[in-house]
Amino acid sequence: MLEQYHAKQKTIHPRITRQQIVNEAIKLYTMMEQRDRAEEIFEQVMENRFRKFENRLAAMIAAVGIDVDMILVETLEAREALLENQKVDPKVIYSELRKEGVKLFQNHKAFRMSEL
Repeated sequence: MLEQYHAKQKTIHPRITRQQIVNEAIKLYTMMEQRDRAEEIFEQVMENRFRKFENRLAAMIAAVGIDVDMILVETLEAREALLENQKVDPKVIYSELRKEGVKLFQNHKAFRMSEL
């Protein structure tokens, strides 16, 4: 195989030697190995970053969920206390609040309470 490659290279570069071909092959092989290792390192770094990002995002979502739960429980308890004489079921209060919340988000007014 080296002989065939050497003969082909001789037509392009008449002064090329077998040693030069071997040296070039070794350089190319080494560069490919280094590139493969660099790709592995890059993939590991990116996977680590994405994992950290996912963990942070999950923590943020959990924190927001806890805050929403606290607000919901307080709102339901306050409404239930106000409507205690009328014997309104907390599930009814929840469904009414849910409908109002969906309307706010559908109209993109959730964070512009002054427009209500």
